Amino acid sequence: MIKRLKIHNIGPAAKMELEFGQRLNLLTGDNGLGKSFLLDITWWSLTRRWARVLNSRLTSGGMAMPSQEGEATIEFSFTSESREESHTSQFMRIIKNCEPLLQASPKTYR
Repeated sequence: MIKRLKIHNIGPAAKMELEFGQRLNLLTGDNGLGKSFLLDITWWSLTRRWARVLNSRLTSGGMAMPSQEGEATIEFSFTSESREESHTSQFMRIIKNCEPLLQASPKTYR
């Protein structure tokens, strides 16, 4: 069971930390505040796969990207029947300048 989730520089908030209860957890709030995003990050934490990679028809669940330049982190801990484990994943946002590969007009083939 997931116990703790902490994100930095990813998604709608610069920093967010959640401690989950043992039985029932409710996420409420207005549209656009990040409830679905937290579910996506939780899914990734438990499976290490983005939901949209498994099902391309989903409208959410895509790979989370750092919201600003620099390092971003996802930290989480979970418990099993015998122990608790913690993991930290770090990401970097890299902005590339994309220029056209072909500078000349394409050739016409017959």
